[in-house]
Amino acid sequence: MRRGVRKVNRHSRFTVNSAGVVALIVTGFAMLMCYWMLGMRCTSIAHDLEKAEKQYKQLTREGERVASRWTELMAVDRLQERLVRFGLEMGIPRADQIVRMTSEGRPLPGQIAVARARERMAAANVAQASIEPQQRKRSMRGKIR
Repeated sequence: MRRGVRKVNRHSRFTVNSAGVVALIVTGFAMLMCYWMLGMRCTSIAHDLEKAEKQYKQLTREGERVASRWTELMAVDRLQERLVRFGLEMGIPRADQIVRMTSEGRPLPGQIAVARARERMAAANVAQASIEPQQRKRSMRGKIR
């Protein structure tokens, strides 16, 4: 008996496997490149962070030095010494002469110095209002003549 003609498979397994291996190698290479690039970026960020930390420490030390110098300069005995050296007849202000301000530039409410300043301003405004009519009369006479 004669057997039927069989088809011979001309596609070998080697070509199919080689395409898979090439795809695997390309994928692995792409992943390796991504890993390498991310590693470089992390190293760069770590270097920048280290520089920023050094700058922060330096600025902190500088701020502490300036604060201690300011405290030294603002000591009461140093202020009085400088007032005497420059011939200024001044003293440390009393509590009712100090006005504390908010960050918006307005005085904090409830301060004695603010209340006294408003009283002085009101008195000055009253005095100014009584002087102004006389000045207007004088200035009008000058314009008429």
